[in-house]
Amino acid sequence: MRPSERRKWKSSDEPSPREKRELIEKGEWSEEDDGEPGKAPFIFRLAAWASLVVIFFAVGYGATSLVFKWMDNRGGNRHPQNLVRNQDEAGGLLGQMGQDASAGSGDSAPKRDSSQVVTIFMPNGSAFMARQIVCPVGLREDTMKLALSAYMDAMKESQMLGPSAQALNVFQSGDWLYLNMNKDFLESIKSLGADKSRILLTGMVKTMSDNFAPVNKIKFYVDGEEVRDKKPLDLTMPWGITARSR
Repeated sequence: MRPSERRKWKSSDEPSPREKRELIEKGEWSEEDDGEPGKAPFIFRLAAWASLVVIFFAVGYGATSLVFKWMDNRGGNRHPQNLVRNQDEAGGLLGQMGQDASAGSGDSAPKRDSSQVVTIFMPNGSAFMARQIVCPVGLREDTMKLALSAYMDAMKESQMLGPSAQALNVFQSGDWLYLNMNKDFLESIKSLGADKSRILLTGMVKTMSDNFAPVNKIKFYVDGEEVRDKKPLDLTMPWGITARSR
């Protein structure tokens, strides 16, 4: 075969790699006979795709900016109300909101009472005598403790409790009230006997239940420990307003 004459290879009769080398040495094969040219290197293809993404992003950003400018020129409101950008603007907005709330409420807004009227029930023979006192409003347990102290002070005046008897802690859980008393309270109960102790504790439960619903039972502790004495009254169990025989 003369060098000027080149055979046209088809894909069906393409030679093997070994045959290609022999044909190349004879001058009967060239890269043109390999069909389609190879792909570009990966790094070039990656750069091309990245450039295309950047172009799309730039076009989209520019189009969006033009749309927003067109909306602003037509008087559209794209910004939410009460938008602040720094601390000074936030303070001004809060001050304005406070003034608006005060102007809207006027003098007709109800004022929260800072005190609470509490009725204590003091034993008077076999009945009870009601006396009203005023307690400052704070935490519920604090108000309870003030009411309880007022009841115990009245019992001290009538010499049903010793002068050193006091409530150390007050805690409510549901309709149960837990009272942590000192030892002087327990000694006063023992010195009274069953009948007087019963009416004293009944007045205490009635005072707390009538003023601080839903309380209807009192569980006593002494210096943080459960009471073990059952005489003259069983204080190991919660004391309820309907209890008559404890």
